[in-house]
Amino acid sequence: MTAASLEEVLRLQERADVATLSRYEQRYGLVAEGRLTGWEEAPRSGAISAGEFERVWLEARRALGAAPPPGADG
Repeated sequence: MTAASLEEVLRLQERADVATLSRYEQRYGLVAEGRLTGWEEAPRSGAISAGEFERVWLEARRALGAAPPPGADG
């Protein structure tokens, strides 16, 4: 499974070529094509707000040495 910014993934799927999407998936994991189910039963799982997810995702990208996506706050 991958964690990804919804906005970023949608932008990639709409505008990026196959090679760009492939590089993204090689770095961050496969992009989910549909609804993810079953995560609620995973140990220590829990829902977070979209804003909190984006904050944590930007922090993770920085830790991985990746530039924030264009227009990201931070």
